[in-house]
Amino acid sequence: MHDAHLLYTARPMQGATRFIVWCIGGKRFFFARLLLSLALSAVVYPLHAKRDRYGTEPEYFDFDESLVEKWKEGKVTIPPYPKDQDLLAVPLLATDTLKIYIDRQSLSRGVDRVARFSLVVESPSGARSVFYDGLRCETREYKTYAMGSPEHVFTPAKEAAWQRIPQPAMNAFRYHLYRHYICDTHASARAPEELVRLLTQ
Repeated sequence: MHDAHLLYTARPMQGATRFIVWCIGGKRFFFARLLLSLALSAVVYPLHAKRDRYGTEPEYFDFDESLVEKWKEGKVTIPPYPKDQDLLAVPLLATDTLKIYIDRQSLSRGVDRVARFSLVVESPSGARSVFYDGLRCETREYKTYAMGSPEHVFTPAKEAAWQRIPQPAMNAFRYHLYRHYICDTHASARAPEELVRLLTQ
């Protein structure tokens, strides 16, 4: 019975290839390069996956929510009921049947970046609905803080909450305000004086 001798030879890795030679009873058996490449890849790949193309920095990082600015809504004061002489007509599409107006005296832009204004919506019959709204350009949301009463006073809305502005459709007046007047091209609320100039030019 011949003694079995184990010889191990290793060359510096070129690419991901290594030769292992087993010598048993003078006979040599060579493992296929493909099998060795796969075995080596299983070891090498996890190290590579954590680096960028330069091999120095991670390709990704864990998101840290603590670094994100936490938005907080500012204090809201409901303004006086709008007067007709302060209403600015907002142009709508020819297919819309409503008329809408913004009370120039109620316009504001808070430190919380919310545009707030009194809004008058008039039906074809002349009936009016009045709202005191807030609009967040960054999130395309609105909130109704108060609604007008027949006595021409504002009544605070119960359980007021931010809502998504509906997609454009016929008489979608809030989307029209969001898209064309209240928000600028950078998705930020316009300054009151800029909005007044836009509606009166």
